[in-house]
Parts: sequence; structure tokens; C-alpha cells
Amino acid sequence: MFEYRLVEDPTEAISVASAAFALRSVERETLEPWLRQALGRGCKLFGVYEGSRLQAVYLLHDYRMRLRESVIPMAGIGFVCSRLDARGKGAVRQLLAHSIETAKEQGHVVSVLDPFDQSFYRKYGWELFTRQQRLDISPASIAELPRSGDLEVEELPVPDQASQDFYNRYASTHYTLAQRSADHWEEHTRLLPWHVDHAAQGVVRVSRGGRVVGLIGYAVTHKPDQEATFIVDPFLYEGEDVKRELLGFLRRLSHQIGKIRLHLPVDEDLWPYLNVRPRKRDHRDTFMIRIVSVAALNGLRLAAPDGALAVDVTDPQASWNNGIWNLKIDRGTLHVSPGRSADLRCGIGVLSSVVSGFTSFARMIDAGKVEALPGYDGQDLPTTVTALADYF
Repeated sequence: MFEYRLVEDPTEAISVASAAFALRSVERETLEPWLRQALGRGCKLFGVYEGSRLQAVYLLHDYRMRLRESVIPMAGIGFVCSRLDARGKGAVRQLLAHSIETAKEQGHVVSVLDPFDQSFYRKYGWELFTRQQRLDISPASIAELPRSGDLEVEELPVPDQASQDFYNRYASTHYTLAQRSADHWEEHTRLLPWHVDHAAQGVVRVSRGGRVVGLIGYAVTHKPDQEATFIVDPFLYEGEDVKRELLGFLRRLSHQIGKIRLHLPVDEDLWPYLNVRPRKRDHRDTFMIRIVSVAALNGLRLAAPDGALAVDVTDPQASWNNGIWNLKIDRGTLHVSPGRSADLRCGIGVLSSVVSGFTSFARMIDAGKVEALPGYDGQDLPTTVTALADYF
């Protein structure tokens, strides 16, 4: 009924997206240049067709992200949409099932997406793996902090090469951040016509002796009859003195900015630097992850004690992942091989979330998401704090 293939003409996708995303005219006018730019940097459009008519489409991004202590190929899934009259016919179901095959063919180990609905994507094997802290404060609420005389703070509309290099070094050693190219930075700092409330975007870097040691991305927004807001994402630094310098920069915005909104990892705690409680603090579920190939996890660097367990994995969308897999950690390296006898049984989504470090087998056993078999003796993978800066 449906045929899955590469979308050669991006204007086909625009006609589908316009209704699916309820795009305004100003957004439709700039969507084609945005799509062509994405395709120019290596993204690919895939769709399912019924005859010659495109029914559903997605944009495949080729990223590299940190997973545990390794930087691995990651398939970013975005721009998922379908024709209004294709809803309920299985077009998106086939689209996502084929997307996993495509990701495997292109050598991706995992796939990540920003879900419009978690339950929808859980059906296809994606599971939650990041949570973000959002903090609203006023600049004046930041305490006056001692400054280091050897640090230089500079605002840039687009990060220079040194700032980009700092980000990628940081991303390779912290959380589950993805690498960013110059094209990605240009897109993340460019004001688009549909950013009607955005006044400015860019980065602020902190340098010591010509070496970048801190970086924040920012956007200034201003809605009618509301105070200007300075949005910070990401917030990166090497050392306590650099952190204080960035907070001092934010404090000095008090004459022009009424509110600062920081998007932070859940383990970043700023309360010791604030004079008063935040206006608002909340945690939000963000990205979902899916293992594309269990076998491709072989060789993953993982900070964990030596140990082994075998998992019987169920993956209805990717038959190559079905079956029993031995997971052995030896001197910080994960060794994956086919097994014969399992200690645990679970779906690919739960395994993906556990491997990411977001949760543990023990927690998922308690929640009824993992079945402990007779051979299980408490073996587990350690959890860690995960975080991914906004991509999709």
C-alpha cells in the first residue's frame, strides 16, 4: 500500500507540513530555504508514498552525541508530519519503522527525537532519557560574586571557531550532549521570521589568556506589555570561577532585562548564588532515545564496575535486536554478544533508557517494565545525569 523512499523534492514536504503544523504564511515562506539549508548540510528527507502522493515525511539528521563515555553516531529524527487525510491509515507507523532501518544502514547506533507525545513514540521503541530544569530568576536576585581578574567576557552574534571548539570538547565529556558544526551554530543563532518575539540571539564566551573556558547560548525575547526575557541554553563552564563570571554577567543585565530563564541539567543547582528564591523552577521531560542496533553498542565506554548480565530483548520494529544479548563490562568497556540464557526480559525502549543512564534495571523492575528471570542476582548499570541541548 505504502512505499518508503527518499523525498527528492522538498516542496512536497512543505505542502504536508503546512497543514500538519498549522504554519502561518510567514513560516511557509521561509520553510523551503530552511529545508534546503538542512539538506545542504547532509540531512535527508524520507517519506512514505501512496502512489505518487506523499503521505508522511521526516527529516533525518546525522549527529554524533555522547553516550556514557563514548561519542557515537546518532540519528536525529525531526519534522515528522503527515497529510491530514492520512491519519489513522498507518503512514506514520511505516515511516518510523523504516526510519530505524535507514538509521542502521547509515551506521547510527541510537536515534533521538523530541516527542510531541511520549506514548505515541513509545509504541515504536523510543523511551525518555533526558529531563531539563527550567529556572526563572531576576538578574538582581543573583548575589554579587567575586570576579577573577584574568577572565574576559565577550558577546558574539555567532560563536567563533574557538567557541565552537570549546563546545565540542565539553560536549564530548559531559552529559549526553551532541557535537555541533558551524552550520548548526548558525541555525541556532539566526533570527527567523517566525521568531516574532525574539530581539536578539547569540552566545557569550568567557576566555582566559585567549582560551575559551565558558560559554552560554542566549536569546532575548520581548512580548508586548511584558518584561524582556534573557533565555540561557546551554550554560557551560570550566571551574567555579568561570561559573561565577557567567553569573556576574547575568546579574549585570538588570538595567535592561526583567527576567532570566535558564535551561539547565537537573544536577545544576544555583541556589547558593541567589539572594532570593527563584520566581519559578520546574523539571520537564525532553528527549527520547532508541537503540538502533544492540550489537553496535559493543565497545561502548562505560564508567561502571566489571560485571555481566544477559537481557532477552523484544523489538517489534527491528528484528535484528530481538533475542538474548550478553552485556559484559570489562575495565570500562561494554562487550555485547548473542546469549543463550537471560537474566532479564524487557523491550527495546526500556533497554535504551537504561543504557543511556537515565534509569536502572532495578527501578524498571519495580515499575513492572522489566521482568526479572531466575538467573537475575541484582546486576545493573549505574545511572548518570543526562542532558541534551535543544536540537529539534
